[in-house]
Amino acid sequence: MLNMDKLFPPESMTVLIVDDTRANILVLQRALTNNGYNISVAFDGEMALDLTPKLKPDLILLDVMMPGLNGFEVCKLLKDNPEVSDIPVIFITAMGMPKDVLAGFESGAVDYITKPFNLQEVCARVKTHLTLSAAIKKLIQDSETDSLTGLFNRRTLFKKIEHEALRFKRNEKPFSLLFADIDFFKKINDTYGHAAGDDVLINISNILNTEKREVDQVGRWGGEEFLLLLPETNIEGAVQHGNKIRELISAKPIIHEEQEINITMSFGVSEYTKDINIEKIIDQADQRLYLAKNSGRNKVVSEDA
Repeated sequence: MLNMDKLFPPESMTVLIVDDTRANILVLQRALTNNGYNISVAFDGEMALDLTPKLKPDLILLDVMMPGLNGFEVCKLLKDNPEVSDIPVIFITAMGMPKDVLAGFESGAVDYITKPFNLQEVCARVKTHLTLSAAIKKLIQDSETDSLTGLFNRRTLFKKIEHEALRFKRNEKPFSLLFADIDFFKKINDTYGHAAGDDVLINISNILNTEKREVDQVGRWGGEEFLLLLPETNIEGAVQHGNKIRELISAKPIIHEEQEINITMSFGVSEYTKDINIEKIIDQADQRLYLAKNSGRNKVVSEDA
């Protein structure tokens, strides 16, 4: 059985407390801090709606009776926002009538606690829902990522390219793909062993992930092939980024069991336009990668032969 405390320890979890009564906040904050959680605070609904997308808490404790927007309205607005809709919300309120509890669950909450509350019960319910949320995150993470490198897998990357193509239809800002392949990877496996090959894949993944911008997406397409999605980047910018990575990789050997393994990579680049579809832009980058491989390797190719 997975140990969620090890995968998602309390100190990695943030709870947002939303309440207009500071005394309530202090009591909850003290108890949850003692359990190891990070605590943030909002004093009304508007503040909670502004803070949640920035903070991305793992759970929200939400009062109902507040000035301005009440808790039910806040919860509905959070659930209507796909960016934060998966964050579990627990109501903690003096409104304990059955109709109130029903309204809380109908607005999207996962639990409902009435005041005066028992602190041990609150902490137990918070832990239960954080554990459940962590388990769901782990399932999503496993389904979206490559098990060896931790990068996005092929299916997830394709979805992200689809999303970027939809964004292009709205703003017509260009985006590019950068296909990358480790040169002579079979020879590395044959010479140094598959454990060395795995080390190379992990090291290359770390470089690709470290050198990207925050908006860029990097994934393992399969085998020794990687794909970089570069939003708001034309083909010239993609070539520049490819050459930067290529030079970094070729300049420093990877050390495996005190052996130096020199690595180079080849790259193929394509840019999405209104005259091209997703399959075509992927195929175009792939074909240009093969041109780079067949014309000497350790280069970036952005044009067809």
